Amino acid sequence: MLIKNNVVQIEGASVFQEEYLVLRDVDLEIQAGEFVYLVGKTGSGKSSLLKTLYGALELKKGTGKVANFDLSALTWKNISELRRKIGVVFQDFNLLTDRTVDENLDFVLQATDWKNPEERNLRINASLEAVGLGGKGWKSPFELSGGEQQRVTIARALLNKPELLLADEPTGNLDPETADDIVRLIRNIAKERNMAVIFATHNYNILETYPGRVIRCRGGKVWDERNYMV
Repeated sequence: MLIKNNVVQIEGASVFQEEYLVLRDVDLEIQAGEFVYLVGKTGSGKSSLLKTLYGALELKKGTGKVANFDLSALTWKNISELRRKIGVVFQDFNLLTDRTVDENLDFVLQATDWKNPEERNLRINASLEAVGLGGKGWKSPFELSGGEQQRVTIARALLNKPELLLADEPTGNLDPETADDIVRLIRNIAKERNMAVIFATHNYNILETYPGRVIRCRGGKVWDERNYMV
C-alpha cells in the first residue's frame, strides 16, 4: 500500500486577494520530493496561490495544510515556524546591495531566530556550497552575474532546510543558458534533499527540456495536468 507524504494538501479552497475571489474549488496534493510546474497567464492566480501557501494571504475558505501547518489556523507565532519549512525564490533577486553575500544570508538566519553565530556560519557555508558559490560569500551582490545572484537567492531559500521550495518565475530575468543552469540546479538539489518544489514559469521551453507534472491556473480554477504535453 502506497503511503502518501504530502507536503501540500489543499481541499475545496478559495483564494482571495482581499475581497476579490481569484481561484475557487482548489484541490491540490504535492508529495515530498515532487517537482511541479505552475503555469498560467499573467493575472491567472499563480502568485496568489503561492502567497496562500506561505501564509501571505489568508485561507478564508476550504482546508489546507503545508508542512503539517493548518493554513486556516495561522497565528503571528506559528506563521514564522511555517516559513522555516518553506523556501521562496523570486524573479527579482531582492538582495541587500550594501551587504556581502554572507551578510545577506546571515540577515535571514537572524530574522528566523538563529542565535548561535557558529551555527549560522555553518548553514551559510553549506547553502553556498550547494549552489556552487563556495568561497564567494565575501563578495557584494553587484560583483556577481545575474545567474550568480539568483544562486545566492536559492542559497538563501535553503538556509532553513525547507520541505517545500516555492520558485516564482526564478528564470524570468536570465538568459536562456543561465536559466537552464538554474532549473537543473533546483531540480538536482530537490532530488538530493527530497524537497518538494513548485516552480512557476512562463517559459515553456523549460517544460519541454525537463518534462514533469504541470499545475495550470486558468479560468479561476487550478487544473492538474499531471504530465506536460505540447
